[in-house]
Amino acid sequence: GCDSVQPLIDRVFAETVTFMEHGTPAQNYARIPTSPFSSAGRTKINLSLTFDDGPHPDYTPQLLDILKRYHQRATFFVIGELAKQYPELIERMIDEGHEVGNHTFTHSEPSRTSTRQFLDEINLTNQLLQQITGHTPDLVRPPKGKLTIGKLLGLWLQRRTVVLWDIDPRDYFMTTPSQMTDWCRQYTPQEGNFCLMHDNHPYAIEAVRYLSEHPDYQIQSHIVSHWLSHKSYQSIINQRARA
Repeated sequence: GCDSVQPLIDRVFAETVTFMEHGTPAQNYARIPTSPFSSAGRTKINLSLTFDDGPHPDYTPQLLDILKRYHQRATFFVIGELAKQYPELIERMIDEGHEVGNHTFTHSEPSRTSTRQFLDEINLTNQLLQQITGHTPDLVRPPKGKLTIGKLLGLWLQRRTVVLWDIDPRDYFMTTPSQMTDWCRQYTPQEGNFCLMHDNHPYAIEAVRYLSEHPDYQIQSHIVSHWLSHKSYQSIINQRARA
């Protein structure tokens, strides 16, 4: 009955879903390069910038440029069919110290996607990313953050980690860079924030610039795996970034 199923559901959520709220414990930041901008008088805040729905042939390279300029590390949840079109951008993400996660192959509407189709798309994207990077990603972000119990159980059986978010500027509704600037002005970063943005739109580029140059605080973005107990993927990224 329901009583016997609930412990399994609780275990799935505990082991599979990573949703970082405010106050995530600090980690070792020794490998993060020093920001080119003065940190004097600025409060340091560690968080994760995450980007969905790419890679995009125009916006993703610009975003990678500005992340590199400010020494920020990010996690990109990529769509498989786009990664197949632009494998060089996936390679650049890894080479520059970022992390790549799985955002399904087509980003199909969750309500119209069966569990079988969803898991097939996860597997197809994993195979593609393995071919491009030499590594199968552990991290999954479902389209729109929506999962059924069946889809969640399928990911759990594959030992995948679902990554959601706690900050969403809704950049996909924006039409001008000034809208992102306005959002950044009212946003007060907190330790451990997971910020959702999109690299198939141009406005995340302005967000990285504005937040990195803020006069009152110094954000340091880390890959999602930085916050997790297992470090295997981060080890691979560090080795690639130092090569």
